[in-house]
Amino acid sequence: MLKILLRRARDLVVVLWVVGTVMFVVIRLVPGDPAVSILGETADPQQLATLRDSLGLSGTWFEQYGAWLGRVLSGDLGSSITFSGPVLPVIIGHIAPTLTLALFSTVISFAIALGITLWGTVRPRSPAARSVTQTASLGMALPQFWVALIVILIFAMVLRWFPPSGYADLLADPVAAVPYLVLPVTVLVIGDVAVYLVFLRESVMNEMSQLYLRTARSKGLSETRVAIGHAVPNALMPVLTVMGGHFATLVGGVVIVETVFVIPGLGSLALQAISTRDYPLVQGVTLFVTLMFVVVNLLVDLSYALIDPKVRVS
Repeated sequence: MLKILLRRARDLVVVLWVVGTVMFVVIRLVPGDPAVSILGETADPQQLATLRDSLGLSGTWFEQYGAWLGRVLSGDLGSSITFSGPVLPVIIGHIAPTLTLALFSTVISFAIALGITLWGTVRPRSPAARSVTQTASLGMALPQFWVALIVILIFAMVLRWFPPSGYADLLADPVAAVPYLVLPVTVLVIGDVAVYLVFLRESVMNEMSQLYLRTARSKGLSETRVAIGHAVPNALMPVLTVMGGHFATLVGGVVIVETVFVIPGLGSLALQAISTRDYPLVQGVTLFVTLMFVVVNLLVDLSYALIDPKVRVS
């Protein structure tokens, strides 16, 4: 286990360095001067030079890269142009809404997909089981922004059950926060259920055809007990990888949902940083999201060892 942790820590450093370097180059290839964007075309050259110095944009690319890398290694992600302060507190201040959406949508989506999969496994000839593939394809094909507009139109504008936009801190006031979460979580769940259904159904059906289940069936166990007690636990292994990657992607920024529902999460923060050419904030958000992605995948890998003893042995 210690070797796994050390190897993944080494990989984490390499991944962060590569992603940070690529993002450093990419955002500097974008035409335009952030200092001119902030001060305007008629700004004094001395003011522009002073602002470029404060933003770390003076000197050659190599000098800027060296200065940026030195700050990152010392734990300093720089200062945000938009928020006029250190980048890290700005990111931390926007992580809670995104984590809340990602956590709720992942748990609810997986629970629904698992229930539908089990139903289809024990009753393969039922209409619900036969329509799983078509339903999943429809769920993945629906554009997220279109689903968001439809649920806002029906549940916020016509029925007036939930607010059309906004956000309240779940920890500070759960009663006030839940109504704001229902619609955005619903939009995410519609797409996520379809994704999990595809992988879960294939994985469970594959396990149900394995020879080792003959022993369980020969003992007189029902298909439900065979599925829940033997097939599903083994079928979850490959699905965990999908869950981890999908959760990390959500944490990386549910941009469309956060933008449509005006939620101050990482996705809307990244969009704002790009539109305002806030270089330090764009780089900081990118590194933070990459870190979250690698950490989540590491936790998924470690969970394999907890679920399957063969992994611990290997």
